[in-house]
Amino acid sequence: MAHLPASWASRDILGGKAHGLSQLAELGFVVPPSFCITTSAFDEALRQVVGKISSLTELTEALEAFRFPDTWREQIARGLERIGPGPYAVRSSAIDEDSSDYSFAGQQLTVLHVETLDDVILAVREVWASLFDFNSLVYRENVGASLIPPGIAVVVQPMVEPVAAGVLFTSEPGDFESNSMLISAVAGLGTGVVDGDAPVCSYYIERGTRYIRHRDGEGSVLDASMIEQLCSVAAKVEAAFGPHQDIEFAFHHSDGAEHPQLVLLQSRPITHQAREVVDPVVWTNANVGEALPGVGTPMTWSIISRFSRQGFEQAFGSMGLSVPEEYELVSSFRGRVYLNLTQFMSIASAVPVMKPETLYEVAGGGGAELVKQTYTKRSSSRFLMRLPITAARVVASQVSMPWVSRWWERKFERNCAGFFERDLTRYNHAKLRSTLDEIDEIFDRNGLIMLASSSNFLLVYMIMREILGLWGGARAVEKERLLVSGLDVKSAEPGLALLELGRVARRSLRLRRIIEETPSDKIYETLRDERDKGDVARFLKLIDEFTDSYGHRAPREAELATPRWREDRAFLFDVIRGFTRSANLPTQRDVENERARRAREVHEHLEDTFGAVTRPLFKQFLEFVRASARRRELLRALVVNSLDMYRHYFLECARRLVTAGLLAEPEDVFFLTYEELRAWLDAPGSGLDYRLRVVLRRAIHEHNKSLPDPPNTFLQRGHEIIADDDHSSPAPTELDAQMQGVVTIQGLPGSSGRVTGRARVLSEPGQESLLAPGEVLVVPYADVGWTPLFLTASAVVMSLGGPLSHACIVAREYGIPTVVNARGAAQRIEDGDIVTVDGDAGLVFVRRDGSPGDESE
Repeated sequence: MAHLPASWASRDILGGKAHGLSQLAELGFVVPPSFCITTSAFDEALRQVVGKISSLTELTEALEAFRFPDTWREQIARGLERIGPGPYAVRSSAIDEDSSDYSFAGQQLTVLHVETLDDVILAVREVWASLFDFNSLVYRENVGASLIPPGIAVVVQPMVEPVAAGVLFTSEPGDFESNSMLISAVAGLGTGVVDGDAPVCSYYIERGTRYIRHRDGEGSVLDASMIEQLCSVAAKVEAAFGPHQDIEFAFHHSDGAEHPQLVLLQSRPITHQAREVVDPVVWTNANVGEALPGVGTPMTWSIISRFSRQGFEQAFGSMGLSVPEEYELVSSFRGRVYLNLTQFMSIASAVPVMKPETLYEVAGGGGAELVKQTYTKRSSSRFLMRLPITAARVVASQVSMPWVSRWWERKFERNCAGFFERDLTRYNHAKLRSTLDEIDEIFDRNGLIMLASSSNFLLVYMIMREILGLWGGARAVEKERLLVSGLDVKSAEPGLALLELGRVARRSLRLRRIIEETPSDKIYETLRDERDKGDVARFLKLIDEFTDSYGHRAPREAELATPRWREDRAFLFDVIRGFTRSANLPTQRDVENERARRAREVHEHLEDTFGAVTRPLFKQFLEFVRASARRRELLRALVVNSLDMYRHYFLECARRLVTAGLLAEPEDVFFLTYEELRAWLDAPGSGLDYRLRVVLRRAIHEHNKSLPDPPNTFLQRGHEIIADDDHSSPAPTELDAQMQGVVTIQGLPGSSGRVTGRARVLSEPGQESLLAPGEVLVVPYADVGWTPLFLTASAVVMSLGGPLSHACIVAREYGIPTVVNARGAAQRIEDGDIVTVDGDAGLVFVRRDGSPGDESE
């Protein structure tokens, strides 16, 4: 405990409010007699309870129930004797409260009219618990403060019963150039100013002359003498602590005083300063949101953030461009991943031919018009000077990548197979730590090769577009996606393999009965119980072979916390059940026929676009583009496998952390960061606050998941977000005219064809994933882990994604009409709506039951 004033005590011991009061007292300002229960008491209480909690509610309840040692009670009793009789005010004094960065005004608790020692102790515990109030955590998240509060002290003072109280701003908030002060006061307790439960009188006072320029409110709470005292105090406080102070005051009748006496209850810098002039920035998740959809866990974020910086530096470096140190190309909003288009285009603008329209037409995002207003055009001189070297690098990468990718695929598969054969539970701590270095090296090498391959593909794809435009004009460019379909890519293999499992299950009445009548999460156990039956044994063998080959995949597979198919087979059996019910299950011949049909379309398109001389040359180049696309899909599959290595490794670390009492359950490890886990590996005795970190981050994670998604693309100006409405009002079409009253959603063409059917909306992988035959699958996103559902869907609509996304490539492989980047589709379309998906125009038409339109196509 500390008695104020205490010149020896720092903010880390007294917290913000108590430290400010001690400084005021030392400088001769009148403050109420006070004592402080320091942060060390809170730290000790938190240390004792944190190992027993697994939720935010348990944490606050444990702090409110904490038993004070007798020595603490005695010290508090002596403190109360020193400051005089009650009632008392028990006030929060968090370390980062009342600082120049954050005020945390109203975020922590103040308890008034506290009478007895036991009541004071109860109030102290309530103030401690308020540090972890959910709304306070959201505030911390929104203002960018650390989610882990650094600690809290508590100030105890006799209650001041004022005749008037309020707040004095020595500079008018939001307008520091106005040369005026603002006093807001109420009769009685000053809480009425904040709570709004009492009439407030505000005075705008010129700083130099102390002239009352304007007054708001009825009557006058303060007389001329009170205002003069406040103006004098304002000048002295600013002289001591600097300009722009927020001072809480009260006037009360002290013993023997003829006039009310002024006492100061706190002073802190004004943190709600005039809004800074911030350059506007355009953000999008049109493509990156598909790679990591939804709200990411801290562990996933820390891995992705570390890698994305390296990836962008390599991608731009290969073109002779650099990423400025201060640039943050990838960030999060409400926990969702977004790409900084403004910074991205600023870097890319050094390439003379690079225009926002070209980049975003290929990538599938909006925002081209917004970006034109925000990015900084860079000089092309350095790029042109380095062009010979850059061109040589690009050519070398294009030529060598087929060999490099094959070499790396063989090497990676050996490393991966060897890793999963290890028994990590038998490793000592040092060996476990060194294993993380191995995984990092594999993941980094894997990712960098994949990014190089993706860059190569994007480059040759853009060249292909330009050639199509030169020879065939806009009509030829419209068919560009057709030319990269029917690739026989690795991304399509899981769905086709599941399709074969569905055909096997359909041929057995016993298997159909088990799959139809058993909950999806219990089917595998039921099959094992009946494995003495020949058909079941053969089916189990095929299931195990599938999980050996594709068990590392899953919907939302870039999220490390997502269980893989080998861990949770429920999704697989949902898909297989859909196959067993389908009236027209696609056969392998159907898939091959679809590829042949697309090949014929490609041939016809080339015949129409190129002449006899140029056609053979373009065909050779097109095959190079298609091979590049296949490599991109293959290497991405390897990246997913390396993420599975991380997950497997982190779960072993989690097992040990749970055993040591540092985590409550294994899945908590994904609410740590990579750096925090490494810190524990470096120093096994650390991590005592991991449970606290997990509890707070889980609360914010769940909060972010409950919030609506931000716009796919938006302009950020300060705290203001302006959605990009490029696609919100598409021009009427012929089909529009035929479907009066139908809602039109504009997206981008993903896979050609037009289909009408009833919508099946799935918002996340954990939902019941069964589709009825002919239904249109509507999802907010779709990575490769979702694509097995495409085979039972008549069409697919995605809110996110671009025409070159992995899910789109698979949709074209299966011949499923698809529209991507259909803004808000997963929210605007409801289960059972009749939707027409036009994959060639990138349009979705929606009608409710009873609206006009023909359901058949």
